[in-house]
Amino acid sequence: ALMYLAHYTRPDIAFAVDLLARYSSMKSHWVGVKNIYIYLQGTKDLGLFYQKNQERTMVGYCNDGHLSDPHDVRSQTGFVFLHGGTAFSTCRKSVIDI
Repeated sequence: ALMYLAHYTRPDIAFAVDLLARYSSMKSHWVGVKNIYIYLQGTKDLGLFYQKNQERTMVGYCNDGHLSDPHDVRSQTGFVFLHGGTAFSTCRKSVIDI
């Protein structure tokens, strides 16, 4: 459920959900999941909003970080697309460096 929200309707929680999805065996990770639910409960009114008279331009940004994951030998890459200044698509992936 959190993965769906993070990737399709709530890009503001995507980083935290992706990070916690890698680790779920320790109590502190479950506390992190609960904190995300508490955050979502308090921010139900957030959504993707567009102004009537705002220009509807689409912009994309990407990033690549070599060996940027402190937990293992991985690089991270990602992108975000915005339409009218509102993020509607995000992605972050870890890749093993060879």
